Amino acid sequence: MVRIDEKLDICVLMGGTSSEREVSLNSGERVYDALKRARNEFNPFKGEFSNEEELLDTVAGSDLVFNTLHGGIGEDGTVQILLDLLGIPYTGTGPLGSSIAMDKLASKRAFHRASISTPPYAEKKGSNLEPFLDKVNEGFSFPVVVKPRKEGSSRGVQISDNEEELVRGLQEVEERYGEAFVESYIPGRELTVGVLENEGTPEALPPVELEVKSERFFNYKAKYTPGETEFIVPARIEGELSERVKKLAVRAHDEFGCRGYSRVDFMVDENEKVYALEVNTLPGMTEMSDLPLAAEAAGIEYCQLVDRMVCSVLSREK
Repeated sequence: MVRIDEKLDICVLMGGTSSEREVSLNSGERVYDALKRARNEFNPFKGEFSNEEELLDTVAGSDLVFNTLHGGIGEDGTVQILLDLLGIPYTGTGPLGSSIAMDKLASKRAFHRASISTPPYAEKKGSNLEPFLDKVNEGFSFPVVVKPRKEGSSRGVQISDNEEELVRGLQEVEERYGEAFVESYIPGRELTVGVLENEGTPEALPPVELEVKSERFFNYKAKYTPGETEFIVPARIEGELSERVKKLAVRAHDEFGCRGYSRVDFMVDENEKVYALEVNTLPGMTEMSDLPLAAEAAGIEYCQLVDRMVCSVLSREK
């Protein structure tokens, strides 16, 4: 069992093999710097790796892993299973919750179980395109959103305004990311709500509103290009709506089995109906990431946030 009064060798796991590697490296560097400035009991080291064969050697000898991987094996439950087998505690959600959150279709089913509205969707099965197009044309109106089933940071997400764009979008997503699905386009305001556990109890942070400047939606470019998005925190929403999305975020956190922290993304339409888009079990920790901004609005500085993430693991281990 890890004790807080011991010198803790903390591996800041970063990099990895997914398309979000550069974002992970950015998150990892910031977390490492924060841990260096934190308690004397923390002895962080950088655990960067670029292929799966390096993973065991990377985490070897650590008392605790601070997981700053994004996407791929770092976020789909694979790394979590390995660390569980090795008996090494780690930040963030366990294997099952990670797997559900990374799989957007499994996430849809989890939202439904929790009675949380999510945009209607159609799953593409097999290679025959015509029956799927018929299904979309019958059940949806354009524009629609094409998404990879398993990818983070809005990688591959496209808005299609007609059938021709839909066909092209499906082909591009499937060629690059594998399985794809289509969901209704919900116009409105995009909000994201961080959830941070306090002594095991999940508490919602102030909602963040995302106002995209030149892009059509909060895509990868808008997420990580300075000046492309205005992050408004707290969000410009009335008290009742704010409390509603915060409660939904905590409910999703619980339903997905998240641990320590998470971030839940929402769309709010013109009638203030709230739709959950996805749960992120390993939110970014970069200078442009939503969770640290929300924490700062709640009076939690970056180093304090990182400290609380580590302490949530230590409390769980006790």
